[in-house]
Amino acid sequence: MFSGTNVWFNGINDMSGGSDRILFIGVGGMGMAPLACWMAQSGQIVYGVDDHLRQSIRSQLIDAGVELRDFVLAEQLSFFTLVVYSSAIQSDHPILLAAGQQGVPTCRRGEMLAQVTQGKKLIAIVGSHGKTTTSGMIAHMLQVYDMAANYIVGGLFNDSKLPYKYSESEWFVAEVDESDGTIDHFKPEVTVVLNLDWDHADRYSSWDELAATFHQLIERTQAKVLIPAGYGISQHFNSIDTQKIVRYSTDVGFESTYASGFNQANAAAALAALNVMQAACADVSGLDHFAGMARRQSPLLQAGQLTVIEDYAHHPTEIHSLLSYLRHSNPGKRLIAVFQPHRYTRTKQFKTEFAASLQLADEVFLLPVYAAFEPELAGGRLIELSQSFSGVAPQCLELNLTGASQLFDSLDPTQPQLVVFIGAGNIDGFAALFTAWIQSEQNSQVAWLKLLQSRTSSDCKLKLDEPLANKTTLRVGGNARYYSEPSNLTDLRALLLSAKLFGIQTFCLGRGSNLLVSDQGYDGLVIRFSAADWRRVESLSEQRIWVGAGARLKEVCALAARNGMAGFEFLEGIPGALGGALRMNAGAMGSWMFDVVESVQFIDSDGRFQHWSKEDFHFGYRKVEEISRGIAVAAILRAAQTDCETDIRQRMDSYSSSRKESQPRAPSAGCIFKNPAGNFAGKLIDQYQLKGLRVGQAEVSGVHGNFIINQGGATSAEVIALIQKIQNIIKLKSGYELEPEVLLLGESWDLALRAESGC
Repeated sequence: MFSGTNVWFNGINDMSGGSDRILFIGVGGMGMAPLACWMAQSGQIVYGVDDHLRQSIRSQLIDAGVELRDFVLAEQLSFFTLVVYSSAIQSDHPILLAAGQQGVPTCRRGEMLAQVTQGKKLIAIVGSHGKTTTSGMIAHMLQVYDMAANYIVGGLFNDSKLPYKYSESEWFVAEVDESDGTIDHFKPEVTVVLNLDWDHADRYSSWDELAATFHQLIERTQAKVLIPAGYGISQHFNSIDTQKIVRYSTDVGFESTYASGFNQANAAAALAALNVMQAACADVSGLDHFAGMARRQSPLLQAGQLTVIEDYAHHPTEIHSLLSYLRHSNPGKRLIAVFQPHRYTRTKQFKTEFAASLQLADEVFLLPVYAAFEPELAGGRLIELSQSFSGVAPQCLELNLTGASQLFDSLDPTQPQLVVFIGAGNIDGFAALFTAWIQSEQNSQVAWLKLLQSRTSSDCKLKLDEPLANKTTLRVGGNARYYSEPSNLTDLRALLLSAKLFGIQTFCLGRGSNLLVSDQGYDGLVIRFSAADWRRVESLSEQRIWVGAGARLKEVCALAARNGMAGFEFLEGIPGALGGALRMNAGAMGSWMFDVVESVQFIDSDGRFQHWSKEDFHFGYRKVEEISRGIAVAAILRAAQTDCETDIRQRMDSYSSSRKESQPRAPSAGCIFKNPAGNFAGKLIDQYQLKGLRVGQAEVSGVHGNFIINQGGATSAEVIALIQKIQNIIKLKSGYELEPEVLLLGESWDLALRAESGC
């Protein structure tokens, strides 16, 4: 984090001054990550932030030297000399808005790639289909033939090869994307044109407009333009210097389990590019051990007569080629296609063509459209795509365990079957769910573990049927059916996605105060913020503190005192962590959590990362609406005033002494009841002499009437029964209705108290 004129990043104090510091927003994207890694390897100082970072990408970024941050505050932007952002990032992103206000330069990924390839002999791989596979094939053969060259590939390999390489060589191989218009910034040495299909209707209104863009790139190409033999040159390319154009044969004899019609052409293009680089010894044998690219005909499962693969195809031409190849290479197998449309604009543009291509399969299932930030568009919705099928209507699936179970139930175990998941959105998560469901023999707990073990860091703890009693301050209750301790925001994202896929409720656990766990346990996922990253407490400028969700409030109070920040002393009396205190607007000594909150970073109920100021929340007594429906991950707290450390600590000691004198030391959950309007729960309990009242080993504290203590071996049922007794007596004698303040996990208070009363 940053503090005043000193720049602090997780303990790193970097005041190198003259060095460029580049921030990548959306660094986990398939185009962004390899570029960030290449730049870090080239000696640049690169930082990255991404709300949806995957563990496989995260590991590569860290290994390459990219400094990752879960989030960047607006005030920190002056630290950076340039912000690079993915085209998937919207223009109203807070970091982009802040960069514009502060005059920090920004550029898109494609513009950055064009800049780093200036002065190099760029071999630009372009086309509507096959760019990533062709680039990957070239990268693979560069290693096989031990050739020095730079490359950036826009996807992951199926094996351990990295999708980037930094070299002092003048050659640079990169795929150049036309989808966002940044193709206009490139001036290649060599352009490899794989094919050309109208796509990206959100940017190009017609095929002619798209073709004109490619024409201009070819005109800017310095040396050669490689085009497959037999590929037609339209009128848009008539003015091109024909001496530039080299037609290469697509008949290279590439045979592989990975070889579809497209991949034959991709292999030919890769060899043609290597020949331009004077690799005279290069031939198709260099691809003998090419493992392929992730999500390109990638095998997921082979179980008995069932084969499951996934493919990134998201254009009708790609789908037609894929299914034609699969049909031809798998004779006798029932072909089942599961398709997720990518973008409403593309679905509207091609729904008829999509339907025609998909009907090459024996059976088709459709998943909800992956919006990619687009608003829903009439004509591009799933219903309109479904209505475009002329034969047997496709079945629509939910993107969750219910949908995976429905797909599984449709399989016929008596015959050979091939299931292919097709699409460029988040269908890979659904495919992984389906595969884990089969491998676990339809055991949801085992499937959950199997799904997450490859999608979380090695430091993320994943457990089943984990006891919770010892993780609460009351020390009672049953087990969590699913339990996790994420190490970072990437782990947390994976956990939340798994909960959505499996239809699992989630609960975030800090120190376990103000919590009563049912004896039956919790049937959902408990997420505990115990890892070091969640417990960070760091000073910012202007008497402010950044605090992670798992940080103890006592530690926040101590840091504030050391820095002369007054107003946090009441936190000394709250035995909890920040996340729970934010969710409940916890209070003590007449002060409340939101008295010192400036802003909160949280994941909302829709799974979006948000950073809101205090004024954006609806908070009150023991509840903050937005946080109770989401997950607080951090907050910035602001001191009301400054004071000397000695005076602050005197007040802390006073509060601590008061708490020790007025609160029991035996295990408890803190205050059990909310204070009723015009009175105090503890005062009422004391007034009607209920201290010492017991049910089993649960007892009303003799020190403070609003505490129930565990005298050793108490059960949740005993605590609930005691709460019911207290409520009944107070209602009968005073008319006040006491409402529980403590959270009940695994049951609802209404049902639990109704059952206790026999209703």
